[in-house]
Amino acid sequence: MHDLLQTPFLSPLKEDLVKASQYIAKGPLVLAASADLEGLLALGFLEAALLDSGISYSRRFIRPMKNIPRDEQNIVPDYKGTKVVFIDSFAKTDIQDSGNVMIIKPREVEVQFPHSEQKRRGTVDAVIQASAIASMLSPSGAKVTPFRPYTGAGQWLMEGLDTTIDPIHTLVRDFLRDEGTIQIVPLPEVQEPRIEMIPGLSKRRLNKLSDLWIDMNANQRSQALSEFCLPSLSTEGISTARFEELMWKRMVLPGQASDLASILHDLQKEWPETIDTSLVFASRLLDSWLRTGHLAESTD
Repeated sequence: MHDLLQTPFLSPLKEDLVKASQYIAKGPLVLAASADLEGLLALGFLEAALLDSGISYSRRFIRPMKNIPRDEQNIVPDYKGTKVVFIDSFAKTDIQDSGNVMIIKPREVEVQFPHSEQKRRGTVDAVIQASAIASMLSPSGAKVTPFRPYTGAGQWLMEGLDTTIDPIHTLVRDFLRDEGTIQIVPLPEVQEPRIEMIPGLSKRRLNKLSDLWIDMNANQRSQALSEFCLPSLSTEGISTARFEELMWKRMVLPGQASDLASILHDLQKEWPETIDTSLVFASRLLDSWLRTGHLAESTD
């Protein structure tokens, strides 16, 4: 695996991430996150690394962030002298790191694309940071390695793509592709996509296009997919940037019939509404992910 810390989106945070890995490596500690998909994703990377490294820890899920009032600041668990690493996926708290508490939350950075002089600002989500920390704690660990393809999952869930192109998403997606961790394919090449993420698409027409796809050349594929998505271009409910990603650049993980966006979509649909059931669901899902290396709803 390539070094995440050398990427343009993490190199500005390198010093802080190295300190975080050193803090965690000293254990024992409590890993805490909200019982929602965003919190679970980041927490999972850290747990995988601690299990690989044999570092003592305990897990705590708190209520989902959507159930925490906007003005509530005291959300970081206190365990009376025990070190706590808290995943603040939505940058909810202003609490600073201290001797017993470390916060991992989205960070704004300035990035520059390869072969371009233009600089853009973007927000690096907590999952990418957790993946980088995990890779320092356990560079080729048995549990961390299969988690690597999910590095961009949290960035996909952020709102950046709902308004314009998210430079961090683009960079992490291409980084994972270039190191061979994921494949980037157009919609017809995904075996089991969830097309309901794009309003107005026809499942029947997609199946027909997929059957013809293998015999088309590049120009024919481009024209056919453009014609296929034409009825959806005028529909509301999805940004142009996210639309283009779902049509042309689906992230496919090793050994998975579905793409990452579809996997996350399914989990968001299945996520319980109540606090208590969310806590149980999150814990079981994370156990399953750590056990199998695949992020899917547990049937246990």
